[in-house]
Amino acid sequence: MEEYENHPTQKPEILLQRIILASSNENEIVLDPFSGTFTTSSVAIKNNRKAIGIELNEDYYKIGIRRTNIANSYKGEEIKKERIKKTQSRNKSSFIKEN
Repeated sequence: MEEYENHPTQKPEILLQRIILASSNENEIVLDPFSGTFTTSSVAIKNNRKAIGIELNEDYYKIGIRRTNIANSYKGEEIKKERIKKTQSRNKSSFIKEN
């Protein structure tokens, strides 16, 4: 996914867009109490919703405030999109090759 943000369980934006559009109206509030990298909030904002996201992990929080255009820096550090996959999860093709 182009929108991938180094989170092990990130959902595709297109999936969240379908859910948000089906379950809310423009200018309503979308709440995500376990925001991760704020995919839900980002999609909500792109679709004219307000968003409340809650996340305890500081690394994911930093990604979230960048994705939602709240800030480009955090505690004096510039927040950039990383292109490296930090998770240990494997894709299906690597699993199939091993078995």
